[in-house]
Amino acid sequence: MYRFLTSLYVLFSLSCLTFHQANAQTPVGQWSDHLPWRPAVAVTMKEDKIYCATAQGLFSVTTGADEEISRYSKINGLHDIGISAIAANDDEILIAYRNSNIDLLSGNNSFNIPDLMRKQVAADKSVFHIFYYNNYAYLCTGLGIVVVNTAVPEIAATYVVGSTGDYTPVYSLAVLNGSLYAATAAGVRTAALNSNNLSDYRHWSSLNQGLQHDTIQEIISFNNQLICRQGNQLFRFANNTWTSWYTDGWTIHNMDVHGSQLFLSEQQPGSTARIIVLDANANPIKTLQHPLINAPLQTANTNNETWIADSLQGLIRYRTDDNSFTAIHPDAPASIITGGMLFINNTLWASAGGVSSDWKATGNNNGYYTFSEGSWNQFAPSTQPALSTVSDLITLSPDPGGQGCYLGSFGGGLVYAASNGGYTIFKQGVLPPAANNPAAYNVSGLTTDAAGNLWLSAYGASNNLLVKKPDNTWLSFRSPYVMTGNAISQLLTDDYGLVYIVSPQSNGLFVLNHNNTLDNKNDDQWRQYRLGSNQGNLPSNDVYCLAKDKNGSIWVGTARGIAVINCPGQAASDGCNAILPIIQQDNFAGYLFQDEQVTTIAVDGANRKWVGTLNGAWLVSEDGDQILQQFNTNNSPLPDNHIYTIVIDPQTGEIYFATGKGLMSWHGTATEPVATMTRDSVLVFPNPVPHDYSGTIAIRGLVQNTRVKITDISGKMVFQTRASGGQATWNGLDYTGHRPQSGVYLVFAASETGGEHLVTKIVFIN
Repeated sequence: MYRFLTSLYVLFSLSCLTFHQANAQTPVGQWSDHLPWRPAVAVTMKEDKIYCATAQGLFSVTTGADEEISRYSKINGLHDIGISAIAANDDEILIAYRNSNIDLLSGNNSFNIPDLMRKQVAADKSVFHIFYYNNYAYLCTGLGIVVVNTAVPEIAATYVVGSTGDYTPVYSLAVLNGSLYAATAAGVRTAALNSNNLSDYRHWSSLNQGLQHDTIQEIISFNNQLICRQGNQLFRFANNTWTSWYTDGWTIHNMDVHGSQLFLSEQQPGSTARIIVLDANANPIKTLQHPLINAPLQTANTNNETWIADSLQGLIRYRTDDNSFTAIHPDAPASIITGGMLFINNTLWASAGGVSSDWKATGNNNGYYTFSEGSWNQFAPSTQPALSTVSDLITLSPDPGGQGCYLGSFGGGLVYAASNGGYTIFKQGVLPPAANNPAAYNVSGLTTDAAGNLWLSAYGASNNLLVKKPDNTWLSFRSPYVMTGNAISQLLTDDYGLVYIVSPQSNGLFVLNHNNTLDNKNDDQWRQYRLGSNQGNLPSNDVYCLAKDKNGSIWVGTARGIAVINCPGQAASDGCNAILPIIQQDNFAGYLFQDEQVTTIAVDGANRKWVGTLNGAWLVSEDGDQILQQFNTNNSPLPDNHIYTIVIDPQTGEIYFATGKGLMSWHGTATEPVATMTRDSVLVFPNPVPHDYSGTIAIRGLVQNTRVKITDISGKMVFQTRASGGQATWNGLDYTGHRPQSGVYLVFAASETGGEHLVTKIVFIN
């Protein structure tokens, strides 16, 4: 039996740190979670807190006037992601994941119990429900009942309840008058709790008189009577038979007993949903309906509040005193971010749309998000009626002539979000539709150039490359090369105005040199890069992403690694071929990521490259010849190894990873250098350095390649380093490996072209 213990001291302190992001910075080398709070999958209560499990995380809400919200993830105590069920008693919370892993939060500790996940068995190990009884947690799973002794904690037993000894799914449990009752795929099964061996299926018997020979979804003990749910009908057990007790024609998702009342989570086709409350005689005594209630799954109850886990709206609080309904959630995105991300004036813009692997629209209506000063805001059709006709926002670009942002919808055209909150939508009459669907205006890529032009990819259109000039006139282009499906997507422009065009469906990469004469197409020069040394030398014809580094080189991510085009101003000429970086690892050398599908590349302030793949994220050196860092689900809090997009905050160095299961960020070691270094531009974090801080100290606001010296007040050298981009880092130890004594320490900085100057001070408190 394996179990792992993690201190929750950091869990609770980091939860508070995350909640108050607007007033604090994350230290260098630390993670922050921005996991979606929707959909909610379960809700439970422990003492004065409501715990809500979402598809990707967990958060708690303190009941009462303050309603303080704390978030829990792999950063601060959880060991997995993707919760299927939660339950609590007075002392602890048990969490089951979709992969059958189990966490127990008890006091200040987090225990991981991976036994069920690791068990090799030819049966479904999914955990459907958790039932607490006498300090034991009974897990209702696809193979039967798994009993967890939470006092140890460990798995104490497994009950196989099928009539022939076969694994039989158990969906719910109840205890009444000394017996266990299980809702199973084969009806109701029962056994005495004091039986000698409940693991022996022969100690279990069927209790199906009056029921159809079919699955029982739930069973509960309510007002000293046994109630089960088969389909959308409730039955009561009396006189050794089941009789119909309640039905109302609605689809019933769940039953919850709260005191002397039974709460049913119900729904009808068309998203009409409600919570109906029954008394002990099956009489409806209250109905909760509201536009926020769309797909209720579970309820929790306090004295005057009902908390509803809704799979479409998240956590909803209903107050009886004023009959109010309120959505309660952390400051985080509501959904998974799978589109583009970029920074505009220190604000992160992130689009939530997506396309399928074969470039079909998904109909995602989650719009886009902005993140600024620690707060998230969503802009979607539900709150922005102007966006009601656009879905699948997948690409973004800053407004080259203003403070707004352009967003591309795969199907709905081009959206301009003005800084004053207004929207302009371009499609019919401006953009060409897809050749195979005249109603689809598929914007699949956006970028700008130094001349103030906005470039746009119109996936599937005949003339699929467009440019919007500063005078608001439009021109269209098309590559002269054969192009399957008229497929183009991501765009990038280099320092010479050349346009690089990713072409999905194995078309490789196109480069356009318009010679700065957009209106004269006669002098345009085109080049296609494909697999093969005489066709551009890409490692694969499947190209997924582009990035321009600080030397002007173009990094190309493909299905089989990375290529670099380093022909300044000449990439559209036949004489230019891509080079394949070679990386040295131990005694072996190979092409960079030659066995990886590279999905995204981002360049940090030190010109290093962050590379996203289907197997996590890597940081490689400036030339790509060394791997400096690697993150995946096994060695980091990343929720998923599929990295869709990476973007870096140029001011703070925070690196945002958009994964298939949510957004995470890590405070990196490099920022963008400043043009001029002054005392006001240089910041130290943390400062003062507390006595219990052992993390990395960051000094940012430096010019490129600054040499940094730290001395004590007498001038004795303590530490020396060089900046990565605009930021230097220090582990807080002197040259002898010891923490400096309490006091003031001086930071001197010298650029490559200037002298050494005192730029700031650091205070140590021991």
